Parts: sequence; structure tokens; C-alpha cells
Amino acid sequence: MNHESKNARALHEKRKASYILVDEYHKKFVNPENGRLFDHLKEERNCPVCNSSSNTRILQKSASTYFRCNECSMVYLNPILNPEATVEYYTNLNTGQGDIVSADMGFYTEIYTLGLDSITLHKKGGKILDIGCSTGVFLDIAKVKNWETAGIELGLDEAAKAEEKGHKIFKNTIDALGSDEKFDAITMWDVLEHIPDGIDHLNKIKTHLNEKGILFFQIPNSDALAAKIMRGACRMFDGLEHTNLYNPKTVALIAEKCGFEIKSVKSVISEIAVVNNYLDYLDPYFGTSQYENKILNLLDEKFIHSNLMGYKLQVTLEKL
Repeated sequence: MNHESKNARALHEKRKASYILVDEYHKKFVNPENGRLFDHLKEERNCPVCNSSSNTRILQKSASTYFRCNECSMVYLNPILNPEATVEYYTNLNTGQGDIVSADMGFYTEIYTLGLDSITLHKKGGKILDIGCSTGVFLDIAKVKNWETAGIELGLDEAAKAEEKGHKIFKNTIDALGSDEKFDAITMWDVLEHIPDGIDHLNKIKTHLNEKGILFFQIPNSDALAAKIMRGACRMFDGLEHTNLYNPKTVALIAEKCGFEIKSVKSVISEIAVVNNYLDYLDPYFGTSQYENKILNLLDEKFIHSNLMGYKLQVTLEKL
């Protein structure tokens, strides 16, 4: 995908207000005396994929620390917000995501359509549920393609906007979804990385999929070239919301554990301009590096995506 790699500064300028809003909101959960999560809000954990306690510290970011599991390569945050604090955090969080999508509809239409095309290869239509649907832009695209649309959204303002467009919206977590609610496809756009127990979440999703149902999700990729080069300067590592950072190997592990067959794994968003800004000693997200099409004029998008080193992964699974 060329869109973001050539227009990084323009895209992130549109997101700047959201970045500031979220960073300020984070502070409500952080003890100003030590810069860490308040003790009564946090919990410690092992690797969320294999439960190993053997790990390597990667970096400190904001209020917590990222580790890489020595057994399965999962990258995860520890400590994290406890369940009660997590519900409080997301219930009151306002990222302005709906406004971000509206401000750069071309980029999101392109990437949402790419994901829907991956689903359509295996499921031609039916009922689709988007978990964390925001104002329903992905559902808008699915509806045009004759899918029967529904979404889960905890943000009340965003849920209301999605409902106004004719989508069925559940204003609670998947735990509250009735057992009779079944779908032919379920999607999560940049959601799974926020969920502390991804395996448990996928098992819950599976109960709401019809036979041969499709699960699609987009997630940050811990194997991304941008993440490995920029490390703490990369926004993938936010120190609070992004609790689990998967890669192709750990995606395969959770798919197997939860009874899904992998249909496709592809990487998207090269972050070429962002990485070049960083390597040129500029602000990674707002710099103006001279290199647009290759990292240091050497590595192009084809190389990055053929090696699954794009900033995000798009994963399509089928229920066994």
C-alpha cells in the first residue's frame, strides 16, 4: 500500500489532536510520583500466549514495560491495567477515531476494502459483526457490498452515530452478547492488541460464528521493520493500551489453540516515510525525509510486505 508511506506527515497531522487527547487521558491512570500505573489499578502477568515467565525486557514506555517471551516470541506489556480499570479506561476513552477516519477517508476506505476482499474470498456475504466499530465506517463499506451489518462499540457517542446509519449496535462487550447471536464473519480492526487475554477472546468469538465462519483482524505487527528500527520512538509501543503485540508466529499459535485455520496473513502499511524520517534525525511522524519509496533508498514496499514486515498484519481465519 502506497497511501500512508508517501503521506505520513499529512496523515499524522490529522491524528495529532487524538494523540494529545489520549496522552492526557493516560495520565489519569499513572502515579505522578513514579510515572508507573497506580498500584490499585495494575496486575502482573506471564506471556499471554504460552504462559511462560521467561522473557527479555525490550523497553520501558510510559507507565509500563514491554517484554519479549523467550519461548514463543510474543511481545507483551507487563504490568497492565486490571480488569476493572480496563473497563473504566475504555468506557470513558474518547480518541476521536471517528473524526480521524472522516478526515482521511481515502486511506481507510482503501485498507478496509482490502480486508473485506480477504473475507469475501472465503465468505461471499451474510451477517457480519465488527467489534470496536466506532462510527461504523467499515460497516458502511460492508453494507454497500450487501452484508447484514452489526457492531460492538462501548463509546456511546460513536455507537449512536453508527446506529444512525442503520447498523445494529451492541453497546457492551462480547461477553454480554446473547448466545443466539451468530454471524458469518466477525472483524476486529486494531482491537485485539488492546485485549489482555487474546486466546480467551478468540474462544468467545468462535461461539458466535456460524459453521465455517470467518474471523478477520488487523493488528500491529511486532515483527514490523519500523518497530524494530525505531523501538521506543514507534507509536506501536504506547505503554498502556497496546498490551499484546503479535507477529506471524504468535498469530499461528493462537489460531491453533482456538481452533481456527489460517486462510491468509498479509502485512500492510510499510511506514517507509516514517522510518526514513527517524533515520534522518527528524520527527518520525512529522518529518519531511527526502526518501519516499525506499528505506534509505534501499528497501522498498515489495520487500517489506513479502517478508511480512509491514506495520500491521491483516489476518483471515476460518472456524474449524
